[in-house]
Amino acid sequence: MNKLMICIRKYWIEFNLFKLLNLLFANAILIIFSLSIFLMMNVANAKPQADGTFKVSKDVIKYPHKFRFTYDNKFWKDYAIQIVSDNVRLGNYSLRFELRPGDCGHGPGSSYNDCTVAVPSERHELIPQNMDKDIGYTGTTWHTISFYLEEFDTSKYEHNSIFQFHGDGDGAPQFNWSLEDLGLQMQRRTACNLKEFKKLWKQGKCGYDTEGNKGEIVLPKEELFNKWHDVVMNVKWSLKENTGFLKMWINGNLVYHYTGSTAIKRANSAFQFGVYRAITDRSDVNQVAFFDEIRYAKKKCKKLKLEDLGYFCEELENQKITKIDYISGKKKFDTEIASLSKEERYIKTLTTRITKKIVNANSLSEDKGKKVTAWVNKELKKWAKKDSDEIDTIEGRKKKTQSLTKKGIKKFK
Repeated sequence: MNKLMICIRKYWIEFNLFKLLNLLFANAILIIFSLSIFLMMNVANAKPQADGTFKVSKDVIKYPHKFRFTYDNKFWKDYAIQIVSDNVRLGNYSLRFELRPGDCGHGPGSSYNDCTVAVPSERHELIPQNMDKDIGYTGTTWHTISFYLEEFDTSKYEHNSIFQFHGDGDGAPQFNWSLEDLGLQMQRRTACNLKEFKKLWKQGKCGYDTEGNKGEIVLPKEELFNKWHDVVMNVKWSLKENTGFLKMWINGNLVYHYTGSTAIKRANSAFQFGVYRAITDRSDVNQVAFFDEIRYAKKKCKKLKLEDLGYFCEELENQKITKIDYISGKKKFDTEIASLSKEERYIKTLTTRITKKIVNANSLSEDKGKKVTAWVNKELKKWAKKDSDEIDTIEGRKKKTQSLTKKGIKKFK
């Protein structure tokens, strides 16, 4: 009898344990299923509201103002910007941007149309919802943004910006970061917003590669793709050349330091990010970028709370860089560029760009560099005379830059 009772008790315990395990398993399946539905709903609901506002969790963006979709909502695509959880820098979510050929349009109530301007562009960006005094930067500010880029052929695009500081007027963007052949390039156009250069900017004669401005690779191409990168920036907003500055750290290292004017007169400056590129004959890439940890703070670095990203303000602020960028040659730039024809300006710009690539590739001396400049300039003039239509197209200038650079590297080896 005792043995029988022991057996009954044993099987009873095992039966109840089996029921308990089944119950736990069923609940786990239910929780996982519910979480999946929740995440899918978050992606499905990731679209602008009627006024263009794009709602994002503070897990991704910690800013004092809202962001909105660049274009009028009629240009919205379901794939344009998504809130995702499968590729994040920190926390639970990040923003996934995808730009496909033909993704262009115009803002709500705007006459400016990316599809029909002289140099057509495609873009999906988030920009400040209201460009007013509450949003415009003043004093000293600190910023972070983390990004992850799926690899693609950068040579197909003349410009390909992923974030920028831009005024709300018709001035030049003070700083933007573009994906170029050699990597992520910081492009500074602060000189274009000075009084003596404003006219040149409106005439289309003031770019980052003209004298007074700057283009500098801050992250080489071999390190750029398929991994997360953290950017920290410190900016002093000022119209004065002796007080303004911008410092940039990537993955904890100071890579760029500029001193000079940073603000635009009678305009508010703000931050925007996404994918913004020129349309070319070879625009056939579905470009994907992820962004996360977009933060903003006034005055003090410590307000960014960088420790969860693995950085410490004191260590960042103590770093120095030997090469400091600044605006130079203003008067020379003003008199020389203004008198050039469009063709002459293209030749001048391409001469500077191609010479720099050849000199850097072969580590040439200053004297040798002068010979390279003379040769490049001569070759470009011959090309412009022979193929006058080619120099007027983005694709033509791109191809000539690549072929002449290759030829020059071999010639001056």
